[in-house]
Amino acid sequence: MSAFQLKVLVVNMPGIKIEENGHIRHFVKAGSRWPMTIGYSKSVAYYPYPFWLGYTSSILKRDTPAAVKGIDGVVMDMTPEEFLSIIEREHPNLLLAELATLTIYDDLKLLNQVKLSTGAKIVVCGSFVTALHQEVMVNHPYVDYALIGEYELTARDLVNCLVEDKGLSNVSGLVYRKDGGVKVNVRGPLISDLDTLPYPDRDDFPAARYSDFAVTNFPCIQMISSRGCPFGCIFCLERHVIYASSAYRMRNPKNVVDEMELCISRYGAKQIYFDDQSFTVNKKYAMALCNEIIQRKLNIPWTCMADAIVADFEILEKMSKAGCVGIKFGVESADPNILKTIGKPLKLERIKRIVEWCRKLGIRTHATFCIGLPGDNRTTIKNSLIFAKKLGSDTIQVSMAVPYPGTPFFEWAEKEGYIITNNWCKYDGTQHAVLSYPELSNAELEELYREFLKTISRKKVYAFASHPLATAHIILGVYRQRGLRGILDATKTTVENAL
Repeated sequence: MSAFQLKVLVVNMPGIKIEENGHIRHFVKAGSRWPMTIGYSKSVAYYPYPFWLGYTSSILKRDTPAAVKGIDGVVMDMTPEEFLSIIEREHPNLLLAELATLTIYDDLKLLNQVKLSTGAKIVVCGSFVTALHQEVMVNHPYVDYALIGEYELTARDLVNCLVEDKGLSNVSGLVYRKDGGVKVNVRGPLISDLDTLPYPDRDDFPAARYSDFAVTNFPCIQMISSRGCPFGCIFCLERHVIYASSAYRMRNPKNVVDEMELCISRYGAKQIYFDDQSFTVNKKYAMALCNEIIQRKLNIPWTCMADAIVADFEILEKMSKAGCVGIKFGVESADPNILKTIGKPLKLERIKRIVEWCRKLGIRTHATFCIGLPGDNRTTIKNSLIFAKKLGSDTIQVSMAVPYPGTPFFEWAEKEGYIITNNWCKYDGTQHAVLSYPELSNAELEELYREFLKTISRKKVYAFASHPLATAHIILGVYRQRGLRGILDATKTTVENAL
Protein backbone atom coordinates (compact mmCIF):
# COMPACT_ATOMS: atom_id res chain seq x y z
CA MET A 1 0.00 0.00 0.00
CA SER A 2 1.75 3.17 -1.16
CA ALA A 3 1.70 6.40 0.82
CA PHE A 4 -0.47 8.39 -1.57
CA GLN A 5 -3.14 5.68 -1.43
CA LEU A 6 -3.42 5.58 2.34
CA LYS A 7 -6.17 7.80 3.71
CA VAL A 8 -6.80 7.64 7.45
CA LEU A 9 -9.82 8.87 9.38
CA VAL A 10 -9.51 9.34 13.16
CA VAL A 11 -13.03 9.36 14.59
CA ASN A 12 -15.17 9.76 17.67
CA MET A 13 -18.27 7.72 16.90
CA PRO A 14 -21.61 9.60 16.79
CA GLY A 15 -23.32 10.42 20.08
CA ILE A 16 -27.01 10.31 19.14
CA LYS A 17 -29.38 7.38 19.50
CA ILE A 18 -33.02 7.51 18.51
CA GLU A 19 -34.83 5.13 20.84
CA GLU A 20 -37.93 3.05 20.10
CA ASN A 21 -40.19 5.58 21.83
CA GLY A 22 -38.82 8.33 19.59
CA HIS A 23 -36.75 10.00 22.29
CA ILE A 24 -33.37 11.30 21.12
CA ARG A 25 -30.58 10.34 23.50
CA HIS A 26 -27.30 12.30 23.55
CA PHE A 27 -24.03 10.81 24.77
CA VAL A 28 -20.53 12.00 25.53
CA LYS A 29 -17.89 9.41 24.70
CA ALA A 30 -14.21 9.86 23.82
CA GLY A 31 -12.66 12.49 26.08
CA SER A 32 -14.99 11.85 29.00
CA ARG A 33 -13.61 10.02 32.04
CA TRP A 34 -16.64 7.80 31.74
CA PRO A 35 -19.15 7.68 28.87
CA MET A 36 -22.61 8.84 29.81
CA THR A 37 -25.98 10.12 28.68
CA ILE A 38 -26.01 13.91 28.88
CA GLY A 39 -29.69 14.25 28.15
CA TYR A 40 -32.59 13.70 25.81
CA SER A 41 -32.18 17.21 24.46
CA LYS A 42 -29.04 19.22 23.76
CA SER A 43 -29.26 20.77 27.17
CA VAL A 44 -25.84 20.27 28.72
CA ALA A 45 -22.93 22.51 27.78
CA TYR A 46 -20.46 19.67 28.29
CA TYR A 47 -18.41 18.36 25.41
CA PRO A 48 -15.04 17.00 26.53
CA TYR A 49 -12.21 17.29 24.04
CA PRO A 50 -11.11 13.77 22.91
CA PHE A 51 -7.43 14.18 23.76
CA TRP A 52 -6.15 10.76 22.71
CA LEU A 53 -7.88 11.09 19.34
CA GLY A 54 -6.65 14.68 18.98
CA TYR A 55 -3.06 13.76 19.73
CA THR A 56 -3.28 10.71 17.47
CA SER A 57 -4.47 12.86 14.57
CA SER A 58 -1.62 15.34 15.07
CA ILE A 59 1.00 12.60 15.40
CA LEU A 60 -0.20 10.83 12.26
CA LYS A 61 -0.12 14.11 10.36
CA ARG A 62 3.42 14.83 11.59
CA ASP A 63 5.03 11.40 11.58
CA THR A 64 3.44 9.48 8.70
CA PRO A 65 3.00 10.12 4.97
CA ALA A 66 -0.69 9.24 5.12
CA ALA A 67 -3.52 11.69 4.43
CA VAL A 68 -5.19 12.12 7.83
CA LYS A 69 -8.49 13.67 8.87
CA GLY A 70 -10.27 13.82 12.24
CA ILE A 71 -14.05 13.62 12.64
CA ASP A 72 -15.94 13.98 15.94
CA GLY A 73 -19.45 12.60 15.56
CA VAL A 74 -20.34 13.61 19.13
CA VAL A 75 -19.51 17.31 19.15
CA MET A 76 -20.85 17.67 15.60
CA ASP A 77 -24.13 16.12 16.82
CA MET A 78 -24.26 13.51 14.04
CA THR A 79 -26.77 10.72 13.73
CA PRO A 80 -25.35 7.32 12.73
CA GLU A 81 -26.78 7.84 9.25
CA GLU A 82 -25.11 11.24 8.85
CA PHE A 83 -21.84 9.82 10.12
CA LEU A 84 -21.94 6.90 7.70
CA SER A 85 -22.72 9.22 4.81
CA ILE A 86 -19.63 11.34 5.61
CA ILE A 87 -17.42 8.24 5.93
CA GLU A 88 -18.66 6.93 2.59
CA ARG A 89 -17.89 10.29 0.99
CA GLU A 90 -14.39 10.37 2.49
CA HIS A 91 -13.85 6.71 1.58
CA PRO A 92 -10.79 6.02 3.79
CA ASN A 93 -8.39 3.10 3.54
CA LEU A 94 -8.20 2.96 7.33
CA LEU A 95 -10.57 4.20 10.03
CA LEU A 96 -9.47 4.50 13.66
CA ALA A 97 -12.24 4.76 16.26
CA GLU A 98 -12.14 5.10 20.03
CA LEU A 99 -15.01 3.02 21.39
CA ALA A 100 -17.03 3.60 24.56
CA THR A 101 -18.43 0.91 26.85
CA LEU A 102 -21.88 2.47 26.98
CA THR A 103 -22.39 2.50 23.20
CA ILE A 104 -20.19 -0.45 22.25
CA TYR A 105 -22.97 -2.41 20.49
CA ASP A 106 -24.09 0.51 18.34
CA ASP A 107 -20.51 1.57 17.63
CA LEU A 108 -19.46 -1.89 16.45
CA LYS A 109 -22.62 -2.28 14.37
CA LEU A 110 -21.88 1.02 12.65
CA LEU A 111 -18.26 0.04 12.05
CA ASN A 112 -19.46 -3.12 10.32
CA GLN A 113 -21.52 -0.90 8.00
CA VAL A 114 -18.40 1.20 7.37
CA LYS A 115 -16.50 -1.94 6.42
CA LEU A 116 -19.25 -3.10 4.06
CA SER A 117 -19.60 0.34 2.46
CA THR A 118 -15.95 1.32 2.10
CA GLY A 119 -13.81 -1.77 2.62
CA ALA A 120 -11.67 0.28 5.00
CA LYS A 121 -9.42 -1.38 7.53
CA ILE A 122 -11.00 -0.91 10.97
CA VAL A 123 -8.86 0.03 13.99
CA VAL A 124 -10.45 0.23 17.45
CA CYS A 125 -9.02 1.58 20.71
CA GLY A 126 -9.96 3.00 24.10
CA SER A 127 -10.52 1.59 27.58
CA PHE A 128 -13.15 -1.01 26.62
CA VAL A 129 -10.97 -2.32 23.81
CA THR A 130 -7.90 -2.36 26.05
CA ALA A 131 -9.70 -4.43 28.67
CA LEU A 132 -11.55 -6.78 26.30
CA HIS A 133 -9.50 -6.78 23.08
CA GLN A 134 -9.66 -10.56 22.66
CA GLU A 135 -13.45 -10.54 22.91
CA VAL A 136 -13.74 -7.67 20.44
CA MET A 137 -11.44 -9.27 17.88
CA VAL A 138 -12.89 -12.79 18.14
CA ASN A 139 -16.55 -11.73 18.02
CA HIS A 140 -16.23 -9.02 15.36
CA PRO A 141 -14.28 -10.29 12.34
CA TYR A 142 -14.64 -6.97 10.49
CA VAL A 143 -12.35 -5.34 13.08
CA ASP A 144 -8.81 -5.57 11.70
CA TYR A 145 -6.73 -4.08 14.52
CA ALA A 146 -7.05 -3.15 18.19
CA LEU A 147 -4.76 -0.76 20.07
CA ILE A 148 -4.05 -1.30 23.76
CA GLY A 149 -3.58 1.43 26.36
CA GLU A 150 -2.06 4.83 25.55
CA TYR A 151 -2.44 4.31 21.84
CA GLU A 152 -1.10 7.34 19.96
CA LEU A 153 2.34 5.92 19.15
CA THR A 154 0.91 2.47 18.42
CA ALA A 155 -1.35 4.09 15.83
CA ARG A 156 1.66 5.87 14.30
CA ASP A 157 3.72 2.70 14.08
CA LEU A 158 0.81 0.74 12.61
CA VAL A 159 0.21 3.32 9.88
CA ASN A 160 3.89 3.46 8.96
CA CYS A 161 4.08 -0.33 8.78
CA LEU A 162 1.07 -0.40 6.47
CA VAL A 163 2.54 2.33 4.29
CA GLU A 164 5.90 0.57 4.08
CA ASP A 165 4.33 -2.91 3.84
CA LYS A 166 6.27 -4.14 6.87
CA GLY A 167 5.38 -6.85 9.34
CA LEU A 168 3.45 -5.94 12.48
CA SER A 169 5.19 -8.09 15.09
CA ASN A 170 7.25 -5.18 16.45
CA VAL A 171 4.37 -2.71 16.85
CA SER A 172 3.98 -2.41 20.62
CA GLY A 173 0.41 -2.39 21.90
CA LEU A 174 -1.08 -3.82 18.71
CA VAL A 175 -3.61 -6.65 18.43
CA TYR A 176 -4.09 -8.05 14.94
CA ARG A 177 -5.09 -11.10 12.96
CA LYS A 178 -2.47 -13.63 11.97
CA ASP A 179 -2.64 -17.24 10.71
CA GLY A 180 -6.34 -17.51 11.45
CA GLY A 181 -5.98 -16.32 15.04
CA VAL A 182 -5.50 -13.18 17.10
CA LYS A 183 -1.96 -12.02 17.86
CA VAL A 184 -1.41 -9.73 20.86
CA ASN A 185 1.88 -7.82 20.88
CA VAL A 186 3.53 -6.73 24.09
CA ARG A 187 2.10 -3.55 25.55
CA GLY A 188 4.26 -0.51 24.81
CA PRO A 189 5.80 1.77 27.46
CA LEU A 190 4.08 4.99 28.43
CA ILE A 191 5.19 8.14 26.65
CA SER A 192 7.92 9.36 29.00
CA ASP A 193 8.52 12.79 27.45
CA LEU A 194 5.19 14.48 26.77
CA ASP A 195 7.00 17.45 25.21
CA THR A 196 7.83 15.28 22.19
CA LEU A 197 4.14 15.24 21.29
CA PRO A 198 2.70 17.84 18.93
CA TYR A 199 -0.24 19.85 20.18
CA PRO A 200 -3.52 18.00 19.71
CA ASP A 201 -5.45 18.56 16.49
CA ARG A 202 -7.82 21.46 17.15
CA ASP A 203 -8.69 22.05 13.52
CA ASP A 204 -10.38 18.79 12.56
CA PHE A 205 -11.54 18.47 16.18
CA PRO A 206 -12.89 22.05 16.34
CA ALA A 207 -11.51 23.62 19.51
CA ALA A 208 -14.26 26.16 20.12
CA ARG A 209 -17.04 23.55 20.00
CA TYR A 210 -15.91 21.79 23.18
CA SER A 211 -16.94 23.13 26.55
CA ASP A 212 -16.13 21.98 30.07
CA PHE A 213 -16.24 24.05 33.29
CA ALA A 214 -16.25 27.25 31.26
CA VAL A 215 -17.68 29.29 34.19
CA THR A 216 -18.39 32.55 32.31
CA ASN A 217 -16.05 32.74 29.31
CA PHE A 218 -16.48 31.21 25.85
CA PRO A 219 -14.83 29.69 23.98
CA CYS A 220 -13.10 27.68 26.69
CA ILE A 221 -10.30 25.69 25.08
CA GLN A 222 -9.30 22.43 26.76
CA MET A 223 -5.69 21.39 27.44
CA ILE A 224 -3.69 18.94 29.54
CA SER A 225 -0.40 19.72 31.28
CA SER A 226 0.22 16.22 32.64
CA ARG A 227 -0.84 12.61 32.38
CA GLY A 228 -1.46 10.07 35.10
CA CYS A 229 -2.17 10.07 38.82
CA PRO A 230 -0.24 8.52 41.73
CA PHE A 231 -3.45 7.67 43.58
CA GLY A 232 -5.26 4.41 42.94
CA CYS A 233 -9.04 4.94 43.00
CA ILE A 234 -10.39 1.50 42.13
CA PHE A 235 -12.90 2.79 39.56
CA CYS A 236 -10.49 4.96 37.51
CA LEU A 237 -10.23 3.92 33.86
CA GLU A 238 -7.22 6.07 33.03
CA ARG A 239 -5.18 4.93 36.04
CA HIS A 240 -5.90 1.21 35.79
CA VAL A 241 -6.75 0.56 32.13
CA ILE A 242 -5.30 3.13 29.74
CA TYR A 243 -2.07 3.84 31.65
CA ALA A 244 -2.01 0.77 33.94
CA SER A 245 0.46 2.71 36.02
CA SER A 246 0.72 5.21 38.87
CA ALA A 247 3.32 7.23 36.93
CA TYR A 248 2.71 10.98 36.86
CA ARG A 249 4.21 12.65 33.79
CA MET A 250 4.49 16.42 33.38
CA ARG A 251 5.07 18.68 30.42
CA ASN A 252 7.58 21.51 30.53
CA PRO A 253 5.74 24.60 31.86
CA LYS A 254 7.12 26.68 28.97
CA ASN A 255 5.67 24.21 26.49
CA VAL A 256 2.29 24.34 28.23
CA VAL A 257 2.15 28.15 28.23
CA ASP A 258 3.27 28.22 24.60
CA GLU A 259 0.19 26.13 23.85
CA MET A 260 -1.99 28.47 25.90
CA GLU A 261 -0.76 31.39 23.82
CA LEU A 262 -1.51 29.46 20.63
CA CYS A 263 -5.03 28.70 21.85
CA ILE A 264 -5.57 32.41 22.46
CA SER A 265 -4.10 33.66 19.18
CA ARG A 266 -5.31 30.93 16.82
CA TYR A 267 -8.54 29.65 18.35
CA GLY A 268 -9.75 32.75 20.18
CA ALA A 269 -9.68 31.21 23.64
CA LYS A 270 -11.30 33.35 26.32
CA GLN A 271 -10.70 30.72 28.96
CA ILE A 272 -8.61 27.54 29.37
CA TYR A 273 -9.65 24.31 31.06
CA PHE A 274 -6.89 21.93 32.21
CA ASP A 275 -8.37 18.44 32.06
CA ASP A 276 -5.46 16.75 33.84
CA GLN A 277 -6.35 13.89 36.16
CA SER A 278 -5.11 16.22 38.88
CA PHE A 279 -3.54 19.63 38.29
CA THR A 280 -2.35 19.93 41.90
CA VAL A 281 -0.84 16.52 42.58
CA ASN A 282 2.74 17.80 42.24
CA LYS A 283 2.98 21.13 44.06
CA LYS A 284 6.42 22.06 42.73
CA TYR A 285 5.28 21.54 39.15
CA ALA A 286 1.97 23.38 39.62
CA MET A 287 3.81 26.33 41.18
CA ALA A 288 6.27 26.43 38.27
CA LEU A 289 3.47 26.38 35.72
CA CYS A 290 1.61 29.17 37.51
CA ASN A 291 4.78 31.25 37.69
CA GLU A 292 5.28 30.81 33.94
CA ILE A 293 1.72 32.01 33.28
CA ILE A 294 2.27 35.03 35.54
CA GLN A 295 5.63 35.91 33.96
CA ARG A 296 4.11 35.79 30.47
CA LYS A 297 1.24 38.05 31.63
CA LEU A 298 -1.33 35.97 29.79
CA ASN A 299 -4.23 37.45 31.74
CA ILE A 300 -6.67 34.70 30.76
CA PRO A 301 -8.96 32.95 33.25
CA TRP A 302 -8.62 29.20 33.56
CA THR A 303 -10.13 26.26 35.40
CA CYS A 304 -8.86 22.77 36.15
CA MET A 305 -9.50 19.31 37.44
CA ALA A 306 -7.55 19.06 40.68
CA ASP A 307 -7.80 17.19 43.97
CA ALA A 308 -8.45 17.94 47.60
CA ILE A 309 -5.91 15.36 48.75
CA VAL A 310 -2.68 17.36 48.63
CA ALA A 311 -3.68 20.89 47.62
CA ASP A 312 -2.92 23.58 50.21
CA PHE A 313 -3.55 27.31 50.56
CA GLU A 314 -0.17 28.27 49.10
CA ILE A 315 -0.74 26.54 45.78
CA LEU A 316 -4.36 27.71 45.59
CA GLU A 317 -3.25 31.28 46.18
CA LYS A 318 -0.62 30.99 43.46
CA MET A 319 -3.18 29.48 41.08
CA SER A 320 -5.55 32.35 41.78
CA LYS A 321 -2.83 34.90 40.99
CA ALA A 322 -2.13 33.05 37.73
CA GLY A 323 -5.77 33.31 36.65
CA CYS A 324 -7.47 30.22 38.09
CA VAL A 325 -11.18 30.87 38.56
CA GLY A 326 -12.51 27.35 39.10
CA ILE A 327 -11.53 23.91 40.40
CA LYS A 328 -13.21 20.52 40.06
CA PHE A 329 -12.37 17.84 42.60
CA GLY A 330 -13.68 14.42 43.52
CA VAL A 331 -15.17 13.77 46.94
CA GLU A 332 -17.06 10.56 46.04
CA SER A 333 -18.24 9.77 49.60
CA ALA A 334 -18.50 11.33 53.04
CA ASP A 335 -17.71 7.99 54.67
CA PRO A 336 -14.01 7.62 55.64
CA ASN A 337 -14.15 3.82 55.44
CA ILE A 338 -15.48 3.94 51.89
CA LEU A 339 -12.79 6.42 50.87
CA LYS A 340 -10.18 4.05 52.28
CA THR A 341 -11.72 1.06 50.51
CA ILE A 342 -11.70 2.74 47.11
CA GLY A 343 -8.09 3.89 47.45
CA LYS A 344 -8.75 7.61 47.83
CA PRO A 345 -6.61 9.07 50.68
CA LEU A 346 -8.92 12.01 51.27
CA LYS A 347 -9.79 13.65 54.59
CA LEU A 348 -13.24 15.21 54.90
CA GLU A 349 -12.03 18.14 56.98
CA ARG A 350 -9.49 18.95 54.27
CA ILE A 351 -12.24 19.10 51.67
CA LYS A 352 -14.06 21.69 53.76
CA ARG A 353 -10.88 23.77 54.08
CA ILE A 354 -10.25 23.60 50.33
CA VAL A 355 -13.73 24.97 49.63
CA GLU A 356 -13.28 27.73 52.22
CA TRP A 357 -9.87 28.70 50.83
CA CYS A 358 -11.20 28.75 47.28
CA ARG A 359 -14.13 30.96 48.28
CA LYS A 360 -11.69 33.37 49.94
CA LEU A 361 -9.56 33.46 46.78
CA GLY A 362 -12.50 33.87 44.39
CA ILE A 363 -12.14 30.36 42.90
CA ARG A 364 -15.38 28.54 42.10
CA THR A 365 -15.60 24.92 43.24
CA HIS A 366 -17.30 21.92 41.68
CA ALA A 367 -17.42 18.79 43.86
CA THR A 368 -18.22 15.36 42.45
CA PHE A 369 -19.85 12.51 44.36
CA CYS A 370 -20.35 8.86 43.43
CA ILE A 371 -22.87 6.63 45.19
CA GLY A 372 -22.99 2.84 45.18
CA LEU A 373 -19.30 2.33 45.91
CA PRO A 374 -18.12 -0.67 47.96
CA GLY A 375 -19.48 -0.31 51.50
CA ASP A 376 -22.29 2.08 50.58
CA ASN A 377 -25.77 1.68 52.04
CA ARG A 378 -28.75 3.94 52.57
CA THR A 379 -27.18 5.51 55.64
CA THR A 380 -23.79 6.29 54.08
CA ILE A 381 -25.43 7.74 50.97
CA LYS A 382 -27.78 9.90 53.06
CA ASN A 383 -24.73 11.12 54.99
CA SER A 384 -22.94 11.96 51.73
CA LEU A 385 -25.94 14.00 50.64
CA ILE A 386 -25.97 15.88 53.95
CA PHE A 387 -22.24 16.52 53.60
CA ALA A 388 -22.69 17.74 50.02
CA LYS A 389 -25.42 20.18 51.06
CA LYS A 390 -23.27 21.62 53.86
CA LEU A 391 -19.99 21.65 51.93
CA GLY A 392 -20.58 25.03 50.34
CA SER A 393 -19.14 24.24 46.91
CA ASP A 394 -20.62 26.31 44.09
CA THR A 395 -21.82 23.26 42.17
CA ILE A 396 -22.13 19.52 42.81
CA GLN A 397 -22.23 16.50 40.54
CA VAL A 398 -23.43 13.00 41.40
CA SER A 399 -23.32 9.70 39.57
CA MET A 400 -24.00 6.04 40.31
CA ALA A 401 -20.90 3.87 40.60
CA VAL A 402 -20.11 1.87 37.46
CA PRO A 403 -17.56 -0.97 37.54
CA TYR A 404 -15.94 -0.72 34.11
CA PRO A 405 -14.06 -3.71 32.67
CA GLY A 406 -10.35 -3.68 33.45
CA THR A 407 -10.65 -1.81 36.75
CA PRO A 408 -10.12 -3.35 40.22
CA PHE A 409 -13.69 -2.28 40.96
CA PHE A 410 -15.00 -4.52 38.16
CA GLU A 411 -12.85 -7.48 39.20
CA TRP A 412 -14.01 -7.21 42.83
CA ALA A 413 -17.70 -6.72 42.00
CA GLU A 414 -17.69 -9.59 39.50
CA LYS A 415 -15.98 -11.94 41.96
CA GLU A 416 -18.48 -11.07 44.70
CA GLY A 417 -21.47 -11.45 42.38
CA TYR A 418 -22.63 -7.85 42.75
CA ILE A 419 -22.84 -7.09 39.02
CA ILE A 420 -26.39 -7.71 37.82
CA THR A 421 -25.85 -7.29 34.09
CA ASN A 422 -23.17 -7.44 31.42
CA ASN A 423 -25.39 -5.51 29.04
CA TRP A 424 -22.87 -2.74 28.40
CA CYS A 425 -25.49 -0.23 27.23
CA LYS A 426 -26.67 -0.03 30.85
CA TYR A 427 -23.22 0.98 32.11
CA ASP A 428 -24.26 4.60 32.44
CA GLY A 429 -23.91 6.22 35.84
CA THR A 430 -26.75 8.65 35.14
CA GLN A 431 -29.42 6.17 34.02
CA HIS A 432 -29.05 2.67 35.48
CA ALA A 433 -27.57 0.95 38.51
CA VAL A 434 -25.68 -2.16 37.41
CA LEU A 435 -24.71 -3.16 40.95
CA SER A 436 -26.86 -4.74 43.65
CA TYR A 437 -25.46 -5.30 47.13
CA PRO A 438 -27.01 -7.33 49.98
CA GLU A 439 -27.46 -4.06 51.90
CA LEU A 440 -28.28 -1.87 48.88
CA SER A 441 -30.30 -3.12 45.92
CA ASN A 442 -30.01 -1.63 42.44
CA ALA A 443 -33.56 -0.25 42.78
CA GLU A 444 -32.67 1.46 46.06
CA LEU A 445 -29.52 2.90 44.53
CA GLU A 446 -31.48 4.40 41.63
CA GLU A 447 -34.01 5.87 44.08
CA LEU A 448 -31.26 7.45 46.19
CA TYR A 449 -29.56 8.78 43.07
CA ARG A 450 -32.75 10.56 41.99
CA GLU A 451 -33.10 12.06 45.48
CA PHE A 452 -29.46 13.22 45.45
CA LEU A 453 -29.83 14.66 41.93
CA LYS A 454 -33.02 16.52 42.83
CA THR A 455 -31.37 18.09 45.87
CA ILE A 456 -28.29 19.36 44.04
CA SER A 457 -30.42 20.54 41.10
CA ARG A 458 -32.45 22.68 43.49
CA LYS A 459 -29.18 24.05 44.84
CA LYS A 460 -28.17 24.93 41.27
CA VAL A 461 -31.44 26.76 40.64
CA TYR A 462 -30.95 28.71 43.89
CA ALA A 463 -27.35 29.55 42.92
CA PHE A 464 -28.48 30.87 39.53
CA ALA A 465 -31.13 33.03 41.19
CA SER A 466 -28.68 34.31 43.83
CA HIS A 467 -25.99 35.37 41.36
CA PRO A 468 -27.82 37.07 38.48
CA LEU A 469 -24.71 38.66 36.94
CA ALA A 470 -22.81 35.37 36.74
CA THR A 471 -25.95 33.65 35.47
CA ALA A 472 -26.32 36.27 32.74
CA HIS A 473 -22.74 35.57 31.60
CA ILE A 474 -23.47 31.84 31.46
CA ILE A 475 -26.71 32.36 29.52
CA LEU A 476 -24.87 34.59 27.05
CA GLY A 477 -22.21 31.92 26.57
CA VAL A 478 -24.84 29.23 25.98
CA TYR A 479 -26.62 31.51 23.50
CA ARG A 480 -23.40 32.08 21.54
CA GLN A 481 -22.76 28.36 21.37
CA ARG A 482 -26.25 26.91 20.90
CA GLY A 483 -28.68 29.76 20.37
CA LEU A 484 -32.05 30.38 22.03
CA ARG A 485 -33.01 26.70 21.77
CA GLY A 486 -29.94 25.78 23.79
CA ILE A 487 -30.95 28.16 26.58
CA LEU A 488 -34.51 26.79 26.65
CA ASP A 489 -33.30 23.17 26.69
CA ALA A 490 -30.79 23.84 29.47
CA THR A 491 -33.40 25.63 31.57
CA LYS A 492 -35.92 22.85 31.03
CA THR A 493 -33.50 20.12 32.11
CA THR A 494 -32.34 22.01 35.20
CA VAL A 495 -35.92 22.67 36.35
CA GLU A 496 -37.07 19.10 35.63
CA ASN A 497 -34.19 17.65 37.68
CA ALA A 498 -35.11 19.94 40.58
CA LEU A 499 -38.79 18.94 40.63
